[in-house]
Amino acid sequence: MSKTREPRVPAEASERQAGLSERRSAKRCEVEFFVRERDGDRMFVHPALNLSASGIFLESHSYSLRNALDRRFVDLEFELPDSEVQVSVRGEVLGARRVRGFSHGLAVRFTDLESEISEKISEFVALRLKSGASEGPAYEAAPTTS
Repeated sequence: MSKTREPRVPAEASERQAGLSERRSAKRCEVEFFVRERDGDRMFVHPALNLSASGIFLESHSYSLRNALDRRFVDLEFELPDSEVQVSVRGEVLGARRVRGFSHGLAVRFTDLESEISEKISEFVALRLKSGASEGPAYEAAPTTS
């Protein structure tokens, strides 16, 4: 009989996950576009699952869940769909959870977003919600279990 092992979640990552939904300050919507993550000389490309003016939730196949939880900050770049708004932002990884099969998602809070870009994202989210886009799950960074 084999036992399945749950991924070890570093204490710091668990603390970042606690209270995530209470800290959310901006409306969000589901999205379908790609985000580039720069990590030194490497670049990863992740699908974005939802977006707000304060953060983003990404699906990742590029590294393991353990490596994802070890990441404290990420440097991201993306364009808002159907616009010329370019976003380049640093974000804090607040938590992660399994999303499909072997992939996992990262909840990222923007740490240095320019107010002009934040307003453009808010407008984009409001338009998407008005046109019927979903807000997504109520708690995006639930702890991952096997």
